[in-house]
Amino acid sequence: MLKGRHSPALGGGGWDLLVRRDDLTAAEVRPASQPVLAPGEARLAVEKFALTMNTVTYARLGDSELPFWAAFPGPAGYGRVPVWAFLRVTDSRNPDVPVGGRYFGFVPMGTHHTIAARLTARGFADTAPERAFLPTWYRTFQRAAEPDALDDQRAVFRPIFPASFHLADFVAGYAERGAKSVLITSASSRTAIGLADLLARHGDLPTVGLTSSANVGFVAGLGCYDTVAGYDELASVSALAPAVFVDFTGAHRSISAVYERFPGQLAHAALVGYTHPESVQQPPDLAEPEPEIFFTPAVEEQTVADEGEDHFYARYHDAEQRFLESTTAWLTIRRQQGPEAVAEVFRALLTGPQPPGVSYVLSP
Repeated sequence: MLKGRHSPALGGGGWDLLVRRDDLTAAEVRPASQPVLAPGEARLAVEKFALTMNTVTYARLGDSELPFWAAFPGPAGYGRVPVWAFLRVTDSRNPDVPVGGRYFGFVPMGTHHTIAARLTARGFADTAPERAFLPTWYRTFQRAAEPDALDDQRAVFRPIFPASFHLADFVAGYAERGAKSVLITSASSRTAIGLADLLARHGDLPTVGLTSSANVGFVAGLGCYDTVAGYDELASVSALAPAVFVDFTGAHRSISAVYERFPGQLAHAALVGYTHPESVQQPPDLAEPEPEIFFTPAVEEQTVADEGEDHFYARYHDAEQRFLESTTAWLTIRRQQGPEAVAEVFRALLTGPQPPGVSYVLSP
């Protein structure tokens, strides 16, 4: 139940959505203050953000080695769940962050966020000491164009398509060293679809998508996987060896099942996501190849250093644009507004499977 739903204290002002750290399904909306800005600070109004399993992962890993609860501290017992949002500068005491500017960045669920900023080539960086522990990825705010026909799709995929993009490069490297196919779990997830789409465009590495039986038809209809099967059909699935295994479930049972089905046939196992309710951060103890966590922020930082910013971002944005255009054939965007809607969608993502062809874009 969302507390404070009709609280007159909210009035027409800003709000924060807090969740209980010991029960993520319990949310509370509270009025948010807007303190006087210090020199170098700017206030950002949240325009829109997508709620996906990526958001749920931040909450589930809130007390992990990358403690997301510490990014935007909440009151005792509560957490402020981070999201990736389009933002508009409404007030500024920083000459490098002009009022009216539009950006995309990592903020807590709510209406506003105040930030100390340092100018960068593509926007600005968050310089708050309490977030210094976060990789640069999470502290970077990119300048954003005005909304276009693909703006909602961009809200959904901008936080997660980089993982698809870097994984495609990663898998291509294994293909050059002799890998013959790719196995992808949670094949209906947004990041998995992005990866499969990129690999399909490359065209010479067969992909096998594993998903729940209820989603087989949807995933097969995308046309980007060469083979699609339910988890209950794994015993009959074949793949060319050696295969690269990319897991988005984070569930030991799913990962172990693939190892058991393809003993000695895997070239690498990359653990990327945590889509399953039974997901855990630490990899299972398995035979070779030892599963390895694929951490996109670190990979991107190294790739940008190797390629140079201009070359990398031109390559990335070209791929993202092509993919976003393709999603209009299968993705339905459901737009909702207000803290009650935010809490309801977040709770739904926590508690059960969602239609694979639907994404939610929320605005305050």
